[in-house]
Order: sequence, then structure tokens, then C-alpha cells
Amino acid sequence: MPTRNALIGHAAFVLRCSLAAMASYELALMVGLHHPVWASVSAVIVSQASLNETQNAVLWRLAGTMTGIVVAVAVGTALAALSVDIAVQIGCGVALCAAGVRRWPDLKVAMWTVPIVYLSDNQHMPIAEAGFWRGVEVGLGGLVGAALHWLAEAVASRLHLPVGWRGRRHHHRHETVKEARHSDP
Repeated sequence: MPTRNALIGHAAFVLRCSLAAMASYELALMVGLHHPVWASVSAVIVSQASLNETQNAVLWRLAGTMTGIVVAVAVGTALAALSVDIAVQIGCGVALCAAGVRRWPDLKVAMWTVPIVYLSDNQHMPIAEAGFWRGVEVGLGGLVGAALHWLAEAVASRLHLPVGWRGRRHHHRHETVKEARHSDP
């Protein structure tokens, strides 16, 4: 059976993810973004078990998104001028991103950013503008998710919650490090 601290950690994670999804969606609507779904999705994707993991997820999510946007805009601009079909443009953009992901696996979001940029209501706006707005939406969601995690950590620290409040996985890792320090001669 999970410990009290583990249950608090599980509840905190669930609440933090839920609040991140809601807050980023509402904020995206307030500032007039066209596709607030990407803000909400990004806020949930970056919400990880530890603050360090969340910060890492935000950095890679933003880097991958920006990579996918740059590739989609470059490929779209070059190939549209040659009247290449949009499906081929998407395929070429994803192929370029996939080649990069073989080297930097954490950039994998770039591969699905390409079709998102192409397929997000591009009939009414140029691809560069669509890319810009998808980047804003993802950035907003990622930052909201990270900010809520930072706030949760600050509140936990202020309330003097034990290390194990984050959940069993982190509690055991902390105990192992602590035990290792005490066993060294």
C-alpha cells in the first residue's frame, strides 16, 4: 500500500497536470490564440514527476517545436514555389526532422510539429504565420506547466513537506543516495 507521502505526491501530480491543462487553455483563449489545444497539450506533456525532469521536458519540447517550425516553413516555402503537393511537403519536412532525431532523440516533437504547422488552418494564413502561432501556443503551454511545477515545489518547501511527498520513486532514490553517503568510509 502506498505511503501517505506517496499518496500526497500522486494527488499533487494529478492536480498539477489538471491545473496546467486548464490554466494554459484559458490563458491561450484570453490572449486570442487560434488553437489553444496546443497550449493545453504542451502543458500536460512537460509536466513530469520531478522539477528537473519538467525543466528538461520544457527545453526539449521548445527546441523540438522550434526545429519543426523552421523546417516546415523552409520546406513549405521552397516546395510551394515549385507547386509540390502539400503531402509531399509534409513528408519532406518530417524526413528532415527524423534525420535530426536519429542524432538527438529528444527532438522527436519536431517530427509531429511539421504536420501540425501545415494542417492548422493554413488556408487562411501563410505557413510562416501558422508556424509562429503554433510556437506561441506550445511555448505558452510549456511555460505554464513549468511555472505550476515550480510553484508546487515552492509550496511544498514552504509547508516543509518531506522529500517523499513527490512519490515513492523519488523517495527511494533519495534514500539510496542518503544510505550510500552514510556507508562510505
